[in-house]
Formats: sequence, C-alpha cells, structure tokens
Amino acid sequence: MTAAIARTFYRFVGGNTTVPVTLGLRNIYILPTGYGLLYLTVVAAMLVGSINYNNNLGFLLTFLLGSLGLTAMMYTYAMLYGLRLTAAAAMPVFAGAPVEIDITVAGIERPRTRLRWFFSAADQVVANIGHGEGARILVRAATDQRGLLDPGWLRITCEYPLGLFKAWARIDTGLKCLVYPRPVAGPAPVAAASRDSGGGDNARESGVDDFKGLSAYQPGDPPARIHWQAFSRGRGLHTKTFAGQADAGLLLDIADIREGDTERKLSVLCFHVLQAHHRRGSYALRLGGPAIPAGNGRGHRDRCLRALALYGKS
Repeated sequence: MTAAIARTFYRFVGGNTTVPVTLGLRNIYILPTGYGLLYLTVVAAMLVGSINYNNNLGFLLTFLLGSLGLTAMMYTYAMLYGLRLTAAAAMPVFAGAPVEIDITVAGIERPRTRLRWFFSAADQVVANIGHGEGARILVRAATDQRGLLDPGWLRITCEYPLGLFKAWARIDTGLKCLVYPRPVAGPAPVAAASRDSGGGDNARESGVDDFKGLSAYQPGDPPARIHWQAFSRGRGLHTKTFAGQADAGLLLDIADIREGDTERKLSVLCFHVLQAHHRRGSYALRLGGPAIPAGNGRGHRDRCLRALALYGKS
C-alpha cells in the first residue's frame, strides 16, 4: 500500500516516472547536502557582516562564494537533466543471489560524472558515462524468496562536483524479476516417468547408449549433440538422438517428498531439475496438477524452474 501511494504521489508531482522516461524539470529534485547547508550558512553570515561593516572586500568574497555555490547547484542538476532511460531488463536468478537489472540509457549528448544508481543503499553502482550513443548500467537488487520480485524504485543521485547539493530522481522500472527457488540437496523424489504411461521396465527413453538417428534441432538442445556434418552439407541443424535403458525418463513429483515444508520441497525439486539437466536426461515435473511432459534441454529446464518459482503464487 505504501509503495502504491508513493508511486501515485511521484507521478502526480513529477509526471512520468516509468521507463522509458526522460529526466527533466518535473522528475528531478535537488536539495543542499549537510555540507551545502553549512556552506550557505557561512555565506549568509558573511553577507550580514559585510552589510553591517560596509566592507567592499567582504561583499566581493561573499558574492564570489555565492556564485560558486549557484554554479555548483546548476552543474549538479545538469548531470541528470536530459538523461533518457529507454529499457530495463533482468535475467532470472535463484533466491539468495542478487538479480542484475540491465538499464539502457540512450542519447548521451554530454558526459555524466559520478552518478549513483541503486535500488537499495547497500547495492550502489557509481558510473561515469562518457559522450556517445548510449550506455548500459547493471544495478543489483537483493532477493530472499522465490516468485516475482518487484525491485522497487530505481534511484539515480548525484552530488558532483562539490558535494554541496544532491540531485536525485526516482524511476519505476515496471519490472517483475523471476526468482527461482534456492537449490537444496535432498532425497531424490524420482521415479520412472513410464509408471504413468504403463511402459514398465522395458520402456526405452532417450539416453546415451546407442545411436538412434537424427531429429530436427530444438532451441535448448545441447551443442555437443548437434550433427555438424549434416549442417556443413547444407541439410540444416539436426540433433543426434540415442536410445538406451541407462537414462530412463524421470518424474519429479512434489508428492514424493515427505520431509520439510512447501518451500523446502520446491528447493529440493529445483536441485534435482538442475541435476537432471546437467546429466542431459529426460524428466517430467508434477506439482500437484497435470505434469509438465518429459523433455530435456535448456528450454525445458527453464519451463520447469519457472513453474517451481510461481507455484502457489497468485
């Protein structure tokens, strides 16, 4: 509720704050820092003294320091003004590992110095952006549980060049980062996938014992199984398939795990999905409803991990 109120307030006061966005007069804020307040107090005291004693040298020094502070304020503000954020993206991670959010900045018409980018104060990134066509900033956000992570407000701040003023902007990236369960080793809840299909012990699934033939390449198939000779002859991409009983299809079923709460069960399943993918075996996944059909490859692994991450999340 608090985050929603804050988003509404900043949109009302500052206009557009959602990527893509261009930072300008309505969404950049600036205030004196602690040193800035001290500086302004000293300049004000010098002005009062100069007026009281009618000291021309005092006036000269006061106006010189005042103009220096005003120039520093304008320069600090200019570090953010005109900055264009065009996109934000993030790759899925496992719970406990920080997610790296890729912020794309376009149209850098002048250098930007010592900009701080962060979602939380503990994960600040200081970046100097030179003149050019664009830049990419990787900003980290902490994760502690599976599901869709809302990293919150992206904050961009700058105190350059003198540290007397702090300019900042708050941006809503609109991202929902996918966080997989943290893998935890546990008893393998594995049974032959053929138990549901009636294949019995004689069922033959994809394995690594005997060469069976070629099949059309599917995204996520291991590069080691691509038939490069056929590709070099202009026959397109094909994958070598094998047959054998050594690598029967596996069923990873949450009902087979008897210990721990739901989160631990999902973590154990995540571990075994990764192990099965590493062995390049065929496996299916069941989370209380219809099973994800047996398969292999990176695409199948990502589909299973996504199902684990979103299990029970409304």
